[in-house]
Amino acid sequence: MHILVIQNHPGSPAGILGQQMEARGAWLQVVEPLTGAAIPQSADPYDGVLILGGAQSAADDAGNPYFADLFALLRGFHAAGKPMLGICLGSQLLARLFGERVYRHDHVEFGFLPLELTESGGTDPLLRGLPGRPHLMEFHEDAFDLPADATLLMTGSGCRNQAYRIGESVYAFQCHIEVTPEIVRDWARLPAATEANGGADPIARTEAEMARHMEGSARFARQVADRWIDLVARRLAAGLRKAG
Repeated sequence: MHILVIQNHPGSPAGILGQQMEARGAWLQVVEPLTGAAIPQSADPYDGVLILGGAQSAADDAGNPYFADLFALLRGFHAAGKPMLGICLGSQLLARLFGERVYRHDHVEFGFLPLELTESGGTDPLLRGLPGRPHLMEFHEDAFDLPADATLLMTGSGCRNQAYRIGESVYAFQCHIEVTPEIVRDWARLPAATEANGGADPIARTEAEMARHMEGSARFARQVADRWIDLVARRLAAGLRKAG
């Protein structure tokens, strides 16, 4: 399986999601637009796409001219029925792709916060069997309206739209399910983390929260990655059977 990874920011790699996908035999091709890498022109060579987070706003087309090419590429993935998985900024870009707005939230969400699976989330192919109230890493200042055709899978008290699915092949998570301890520690050193944490020490906070929640977050991410790769494999096999 050939998975395209859009790494929107150098500090936001695929983390546990990427590790688990590779463990399942997927080949990840990472494209970093902020380093000057070109967005692929076609979805044809790929079996799925992972769109990661970043510090930029999903609503800022002028500041991110590569968005136009990215939206064109993602429309190609959707038209072909190829699975897409968006994380944080990626979830916001997918919301825009499906006609909804992205806007500044009334506060910055930061840290391992309690979320809740909806009734639909509890029976979803990717999420069923997972704890109904996981604590997952957040670090975002924007939010989005839920696309009309989306099914809400997870919600939170501080930001309602935390995960959704469109059809069978599009998944998006506002929360950072991909994080490793190293990623969290790198983020906690950023001035933006101190600001998001109300001026208090974000390093002490995240270390304490990781001691309680990192293991559960990692299990959550590995299951999502496993089942998403299963989805990619099923879609690929179905396409091959149809072509044959």
